[in-house]
Amino acid sequence: MKVSKQFLRDFAYLANRYGWTVADIEEAKAATRAHPEQSMRYWTNLAIAHQAGYEQTPENGHIRLHAWCVQQGWPDPYANDLR
Repeated sequence: MKVSKQFLRDFAYLANRYGWTVADIEEAKAATRAHPEQSMRYWTNLAIAHQAGYEQTPENGHIRLHAWCVQQGWPDPYANDLR
């Protein structure tokens, strides 16, 4: 499966941000291979959202990505690319 350099940067950003282990990374890669279109969109959009301020905290009720995007006036992160 070919992926863009930007996708690799987004994926690495998330792995570092969340402190994924090697096993976590392999699991995420396997899921991405199994469902490439949906998974690649999710990882990319999650990275974009985090870089724009998305955080799950007790204060915001551990807001889900979709709800956060709605609050920002952004498109559905599961159906559209945020870039």
